[in-house]
Amino acid sequence: MPVRDVTDKLPASPQGEAALLVYLGQGIDFALNCRVRALARRLTERPLPGVREVLAAYHCLQVQFDPLITDHREMAAWVRQELRLLPQGTAQAGRLLELPVVYGGDAGPDLGYVAQQTGLPPEEVIRRHGAVEHPCYVMGFTPGFPYLGGLDPSLNVPRMDSPRLDNPPGSVALAGGQTGVYPLGGPGGWWVIGRTPWLMYDPRRDPATLLEAGDLVRFVPSRETQFPDPPPLSLGWEAKGVKVFEVLAPGAFTTVQDAGRWGHQFRGVPVSGAYDQAALAQANLLVGNDPGDAALEITLMGPRLKTLWPVVAAVAGSDLGLTIDGKTAPANKALALNPGQVLSFRGPRHGGARAVLALAGGMANEKLLDSRSTYLLGRMGAPLSKGQVLQTRPGALPPAGVWCPALEEPGEVLILRVVPGPNQEFFSPQGLQTFYNADWMLSDQADRRGARLQGQALEFAPGSPASLVSEPNTPGVIQVPSGGQPIIMLREQTVGGYPKIGTVFGPDLDLLARAQSGQVIRFEAMEAKEAVAEARRLDREFQARREGMAL
Repeated sequence: MPVRDVTDKLPASPQGEAALLVYLGQGIDFALNCRVRALARRLTERPLPGVREVLAAYHCLQVQFDPLITDHREMAAWVRQELRLLPQGTAQAGRLLELPVVYGGDAGPDLGYVAQQTGLPPEEVIRRHGAVEHPCYVMGFTPGFPYLGGLDPSLNVPRMDSPRLDNPPGSVALAGGQTGVYPLGGPGGWWVIGRTPWLMYDPRRDPATLLEAGDLVRFVPSRETQFPDPPPLSLGWEAKGVKVFEVLAPGAFTTVQDAGRWGHQFRGVPVSGAYDQAALAQANLLVGNDPGDAALEITLMGPRLKTLWPVVAAVAGSDLGLTIDGKTAPANKALALNPGQVLSFRGPRHGGARAVLALAGGMANEKLLDSRSTYLLGRMGAPLSKGQVLQTRPGALPPAGVWCPALEEPGEVLILRVVPGPNQEFFSPQGLQTFYNADWMLSDQADRRGARLQGQALEFAPGSPASLVSEPNTPGVIQVPSGGQPIIMLREQTVGGYPKIGTVFGPDLDLLARAQSGQVIRFEAMEAKEAVAEARRLDREFQARREGMAL
């Protein structure tokens, strides 16, 4: 159930075991947004132990925290106290950016649809879109994506029933009373009416984004025909790394991941990191690393790696058929490899999808925005490629032979525990019953951003809107577009605007990471305090295992 202020004037709702949404009001209002951002700044400058990040949105803010240190009630009390101390201020805008836009045609394939839905000629849609200064309320969804208000009410059209899988970089779009720009392209549920030739985001530029929350944007029609390419993907290495592997074959999709990239969600840069955090921690534990050190995340068919220097390696997660020199080798065990030996994978043995390969010392690829994690949509890192030489940080090698029990596999039916909310009221009683009682199937449209499910469409409450003013997400949030098919948001999105029926308990996402398409899934409700207690119990188990291995 939602946590509420004793005065019932500051509603707050848990998002899983590690986040809290706090609402300062409702709707799109610049003065309200300024107050939300001011409170978020104050909280960021005066954090309590356990606070990981504070993210402001239109009318609410999200506090992400470590459930091993604090909980929802302490976070809610802290936010209320800081709000009482926050000085009243006037709404102030930042800079004004005049952004060129090529409207219609290939650059704006949905201009005709918007014109049809609004009853306006395309030329009038363009004129009204550029006639006002749009305040930037929040950056999110993808790196550098500005959620812009001030849209002429006549241009208000609902989001797509099902998000488009890809958009060109610089696409200018609108939906749900908002407008914005997809800086690097990617999926999205807004209608694209044009495209800007300006590069809105570059992770190697300072600052990385052209806009910040509070700035104003005016769209100016342009006839530009050249559009910049997004920043290149590259996997660089630190100068002092030890060359341990040559990539003979990269596998289906192998990337470097660590515990995640914190502190940059205000720019729309998600936490990212390993999809299967439990496998990352266990593999690192076996080779003597810290639990969150960078390792290789392997999807389905793993790589073939030739050893160049003595190294200790360990694999955890799904059984992907680990071999050394063509012979079956055990997972969940520290293995010593000598120069010339080849580590490879035959493929999933029991229907699993992902595993983590950790190397003693941890991967020594370059850090970008405080993390070694690969985030392709954010143009940070790159998948492995043939001929690459992989490097680790230098250090003494730990002993081989240490082992751990295998991690749990999804099984025939995967039960995912869910903390309900924050938008339960958007669903009918029948819709909620269907969500928890029906079988869902993991579709083949599942990646590190989100996992789409297939099943009986969820029924919304009468009069519920098809979309919301965009709010912060956290990994595990379950959004439901108007088509009624749930989407579990994963590690590469920060903000979304579809109703949220609940949030998957964090450790259960690790099991989802090991599941292949076609997996049957059922949901089971759990209270927020129960989720925090379970997270702490699982951590005690992990710490006991860690201490036992150190003896």
